[in-house]
Amino acid sequence: MTLPLASTFKTSKGSVSQRTGFLVRVEVDGVVGWGEASPFPGLSRETMDTVQTELAGIHHQSVDLPTGLKGVHALVYKWVSSPSAAHGFGTALLDCMAQIAGVPLSRFLNKNVRREVPISHLYTDSDALFHAVMLGTQTVKIKVGMGSVQHDIERIRQIRDIAGPDIQLRLDANGAWSEDDASHMISNIQEFNVCCIEDPVHAENLDAMARLRGRGIDIAADEALYSPTALQEVIDRQAADVVVVKPMRVGTPLTALAMIALANDAGLDSFVTTTMDSAVGRMTALHIAAAAPTSGLRACGLNTGQWLDSDVAKMPDMTGSHINGPEQPGLGLTVSP
Repeated sequence: MTLPLASTFKTSKGSVSQRTGFLVRVEVDGVVGWGEASPFPGLSRETMDTVQTELAGIHHQSVDLPTGLKGVHALVYKWVSSPSAAHGFGTALLDCMAQIAGVPLSRFLNKNVRREVPISHLYTDSDALFHAVMLGTQTVKIKVGMGSVQHDIERIRQIRDIAGPDIQLRLDANGAWSEDDASHMISNIQEFNVCCIEDPVHAENLDAMARLRGRGIDIAADEALYSPTALQEVIDRQAADVVVVKPMRVGTPLTALAMIALANDAGLDSFVTTTMDSAVGRMTALHIAAAAPTSGLRACGLNTGQWLDSDVAKMPDMTGSHINGPEQPGLGLTVSP
């Protein structure tokens, strides 16, 4: 699967002009389940070649669905080991199971499902921001770290002027700053009421992340969180106020939910984001957000389909501040690969 982007996506880590990956299809007794396995360059810890090799190993295999959620992990990791492959295979199995049960995937994962999921708007330009504000968005995410700190401060000032005083601003530096630069940034944007900064320093510099906390702006850990074990280290070292869970990076949807529960137990809020996935991956992330076992779910980064020039299925509209939880059985998508 190769999906060209409508425009180049730029972060402090580089640029992406297309999204590549694999759709995973599981059919059991005429019921078809879908999942996506798309490692993101520079972010995922596995390569496309690794994922392709693992998925080739289950091609045309006969699979019996587990009788419950506990059996999904055992079956998935019997065949694959990389997070992206596990995500795709696990989602496809769970999609089948939820369809057979006649319930949305989110409700199959957690009976205490949300009716609405808060979502954020990713800033691209002033016109799009103004339109998003008019449609009711309440959280705007801003990619920073691609220029000087002073340049970013001026950008944030301009965005705050457009967004008005009540919209939450969330920054994402993708680990671009030194601790000194991050500290300088935090000191100089207090007047703009920024609520959160994702990965202000390199993801592995947890000590610096911990030192940057407590200054009026929440620190969010993102790229360090590739497994429950990695999340536990962030918790133990008190390196974050908020955790970002990218389902494609961590494994099956059950792993993503377990990480959200672990963060909640430690008193940390969470939000779910995609890795600019196809409709299959984005819908999976929406179901995970709806099922998220936390009292502190912040606006989730699910509205990334606008970056794709084409897609494999039609998604619900994601303008405004919230999206309704899915109601169709399984993923609720008609996929055209």
